[in-house]
Amino acid sequence: MPISDRLKRFVLCVAALGAAIALAACGVANDEALLSSIEGRWMCDVQRYTFEETSGLHAELESRLAGNGVSAEQYRAFKDDLSRHQELRSQVAVAYDAYCDTGS
Repeated sequence: MPISDRLKRFVLCVAALGAAIALAACGVANDEALLSSIEGRWMCDVQRYTFEETSGLHAELESRLAGNGVSAEQYRAFKDDLSRHQELRSQVAVAYDAYCDTGS
């Protein structure tokens, strides 16, 4: 294989790796708006639902997270951040008010 073909493949591999790293850095884990919206809606909906077992509550939350492309680990990290960051709590409150006040 000529050197120019190897160089092209190398450059493509480096570019693909760089794109993968950039996408990972901008993934759902850092999407405060999405996580705040999920949390605000969850806080509203959980008051409306009746669960006979806590397993139903956990299953509903897991389903909601998965439907939004969020892992349980990402959600736990977000919940941990809520205790340390007032601006996140404010975002959740705004999402809660917007969703709950509409009666959705």
